[in-house]
Amino acid sequence: MSKFEVLSDKALSLVGQAGDSLRHAIPESAEKWLKTGIAIGAARSGTRAAGGFLRRNPAILAASAIGIGVAWAVAYQYRKRKQSNTVEGSSRRIEPNRSSTRKRGSRQASESDS
Repeated sequence: MSKFEVLSDKALSLVGQAGDSLRHAIPESAEKWLKTGIAIGAARSGTRAAGGFLRRNPAILAASAIGIGVAWAVAYQYRKRKQSNTVEGSSRRIEPNRSSTRKRGSRQASESDS
């Protein structure tokens, strides 16, 4: 092992020990607040980055909005269809009576009248 690898291993172990001691020193409620603060900070920086990106590319924003709307409409129709209590019934086919159809005159007769 080189001196650099030994130093990096020592540094990693010291950082691990410091993290463990810090974790035990902080009460649980403070740790929750710290995690919440980190999450809020990440959300804010993410929104800034996304806002700048969408300002430069408004077509992506429009396509996203349309996609979300279509997905919502499909989900709404699916839920509506699933909730509807359709009544199952029976039906029978009525065949058309072809013998009573009215016969029309030929085209030749109507063309000769003109």
